This record gives sequence, C-alpha cells and structure tokens, in this order.
Amino acid sequence: MILFSFLMVNTVLISCLLGMTIAFYALLRRVENGKTPDRDLPFISVVIPARNEEAKIGRCLESMLAQDYPNFELIVIDDRSTDRTAEIIESLAKQDSRIKFVQGKDAPDGWVGKCNALAFAVGFASGDWYVFTDADTCHQPNSLRDAICYAVSNKVDLVSFVPLQELGSFFERMIMTVLLSSFLLGDPFHTVNDPLAKRAYAYGQYIICRRRSYLALGGHQSVRDTIVEDHELGRLFKEKGYRIAVADGKTLYRVRMYMDLESMWQGWTKNLYSLIDSSPVHLLCILSSLNMTVIMPFINVLIVAFLWINFPGDHYTPFSTMLVACQFLMLIVWFGLTAEHRSGVNPLYFLSLPLGAASVTMLHLHSAYLVLFGKEVSWKGRRYTVNTSKTIRSNRTGQESLENLLSSDSGE
Repeated sequence: MILFSFLMVNTVLISCLLGMTIAFYALLRRVENGKTPDRDLPFISVVIPARNEEAKIGRCLESMLAQDYPNFELIVIDDRSTDRTAEIIESLAKQDSRIKFVQGKDAPDGWVGKCNALAFAVGFASGDWYVFTDADTCHQPNSLRDAICYAVSNKVDLVSFVPLQELGSFFERMIMTVLLSSFLLGDPFHTVNDPLAKRAYAYGQYIICRRRSYLALGGHQSVRDTIVEDHELGRLFKEKGYRIAVADGKTLYRVRMYMDLESMWQGWTKNLYSLIDSSPVHLLCILSSLNMTVIMPFINVLIVAFLWINFPGDHYTPFSTMLVACQFLMLIVWFGLTAEHRSGVNPLYFLSLPLGAASVTMLHLHSAYLVLFGKEVSWKGRRYTVNTSKTIRSNRTGQESLENLLSSDSGE
C-alpha cells in the first residue's frame, strides 16, 4: 500500500512536469515574418563580444552579413582573446565595411568581463536599437528583420528570444537535454511578459533593446558585477517601468554553447546557482523534483519487476505496473515536446535521461558549493568569486597572471 501510494504521488509529479511544459509551449509567443517596408526599418547596431571563439566567430559573422536587413552595422569586440579570434574578425572586417572591429580593454576591478566588453563596444554604436548577441550563435537570414519588427510592433523596450540549441557531443546531448528542459519550468506561464508581474529575465544570447532606454538605465555598467548579467538587465528594465518580453527564437537563430565537457562544466557551474537566485530552498525543490520526475520512473521499472517476481498475485502489482507505464508515457511525451528547441538529439537519448539528471544534480550542487564556500569559478581564463547576491568579487591578481601566461604561451 505504501509503495502504491508512492507511485501515485510520483505519477502526479510527472503529470505536473508535463502539464507545465505543455503550458510553456502553448503560451510561448511566436515571431511572425516581418512585413515592414525597408524604408521604415530603423538603423540598428549589432554588438557581438568574442573571447576565445575562433571556432565559432566566423560562422556567426557570416550569418549576420547575410541578413535580409537593409540598415545595420556590426560592432564586434575582441575581448582579450588568446587564440585567433581577433585575426578572424579583422579579416572579415577588411572584406565588409559593415563590421567595426574593436579591440577590448582589461576589465576594471569588480567588472564581469562580458559586461566590460559590451559597455565599451556600445560606445562605437550609433543605431536606434541595440542587438546584443553572442559569438556562438548562427542567425537565419530573416533574423534581424523579424526580430526588430516584433520589437517595434509590440512596443517593447527590451525583448529576448529563446534559441534553438545545437547539441553535438555525447555529453552535450545527455546533460543539456535535461538541463535546458528543466529551465522551461522556471516560468511556464511566461509571467515575464506581464508588466504587472515581478518576474523578469532575458536570454542573453539574443537581446534587442531601444538605445534611449538602454542608455537611460546606464547600460551594462549598471549590471557590471552581476554573473548573470542578462537576467539582471531584464530585471532592471522592468523594475524601472520599461516593457520587456520573451519570444520564441527558434526560427531566428541557433546556438552551440559548448563543444566539450570541460567548457560545459565550467560554463554552468559559474552561474547555475545564481540562476536559481542563490536560494537553498530553490535548490532543494529543483533537485527533488528533477530526480523524482526524471530518474524515479526508471527505478520504478525495477520495482515493478520485483513485484511481478515476488508478488504476482498481489492486486496492487498490476495497478503499480499501470502507473509506471503512465509515467513513462508522460515522460516520452515531455521528451518529445522539449525537442522543439534542440537539435542533434535522436530519440535513443531518452534512455540517457537518468544519467543526464544525475549530472545536472551534480552541476547544481557544485555550483552551490562554489558560491556558498567562496570558491573561485573559472571561465575562459578569468576567475571570479561569486556571492549569494549573484555579484562577483574579481581575483584581479590571479586573473592578470593567468591572462599574461596565456598570452605568453600563445606568442611562443
């Protein structure tokens, strides 16, 4: 009886997971094809920071140069890269006058490197709208036109777009499938789009904002010490009374965030705890729900097998089997729904969900450990100490030493 009750509760939790995911996709705002005539489109500045992105920056810039948009410039800042990133940017800038190549400067003490690069780069931008996008993105030719038309027609001051995630390696497919899908539960009803709701955030891989609104708030200087600057920027806009929105960007662009386990682990551990507001309660809720809904159904199969072997005549055994079958059916539907915003994952990766959930659990715990115990996080040769306020205290000496060492090695 106790086991049957547990299976019932487990089934209800999985149905809640599926229900919230269905709500997320049903309520996610779609981006229509832009119909605004060329003469009425505003001049926009696309700002792209790049640090050690030699494998991705070329694809990103080429996709931007192929845009079906008549009136834009590219401000591309090399953020103190130690690889061939600057060389690739400079080469493309010589071929196309729309690219302004900017050499980045050292971040002042207390600044996150990306915020410093963006704050410096916008000084070279002259558009009526700013588009902030990352070097690991690749944009469809309709991206700028459809995105800016969406922003203008919806009269927003800041809008960001949910990307299509490219997953290439085994670890990306195993871990990111679970991690990205779990993010959908953070705001399943899209209260971010409600001006009266407190919730605010932005997808930093593709943000569009009005120049005058951005400058009035102080731009990235206002979020200079925040490890999740995109969320903080969205919060700042909404808090000051500006209208923000999130929309579906899968028809606009795709992103390959990480290409190996090491970079993926470093990338997520530096900000994962901050993404859940550095809250132990949130951490406990996320990990318990994640493991109950994604891992337990696979364990329940073993439990049901045990019941059939040892208690085949018990009337609870067939009912328990039906519950576990329902759990798997709902989990399969959930897996299929979340595939809408990822590519490169075949259906067989459904069987890797327990490993993926266990890995995501370890990521959350490691990220929380680094924050709660004042340990440094490392990202692209820079080191920070992140506190529970989601801000950083940069290790200036260690950072400079590491960058100088990398520069020296690169020169050799």
